[in-house]
Amino acid sequence: MTVVFSADALATLLDEANQHPWESVRSALAGAEGQPHPRIAALASHLTATKRAYWTLISGVASAGSNTVPPPPGDAGLTRLMAWEVAAARALPESALSLLVTHSGTPLTVSELLRLNARHTAWHAGQIAALARRERSA
Repeated sequence: MTVVFSADALATLLDEANQHPWESVRSALAGAEGQPHPRIAALASHLTATKRAYWTLISGVASAGSNTVPPPPGDAGLTRLMAWEVAAARALPESALSLLVTHSGTPLTVSELLRLNARHTAWHAGQIAALARRERSA
């Protein structure tokens, strides 16, 4: 059974994974003080690239019909991209949520891809938080 969340619900999931004061990418990055673990930068870069890839797929399929979904801003870093994607998700027409995209060889609806995006973001936020607590040795 496929569950299709509303655009507003998906935007809320992304906003919480990205920006919530607790348990989000933003809060995990805020916990990295001093000289952060080098893996934190790699994870932030990876999140930026995957979010951009997800939204490029969504833009391509959703803009093929009568709707226009802009691609992600090419010059946005992670913080700006996270804010952009929440607004973009909230603005998605409901008809776009059931459109099919192929990610890593797997067909997914736009709704499923955005849920994957939120899970992926939360997964890496946890990794960043764990690394932020580790003390660096010289």
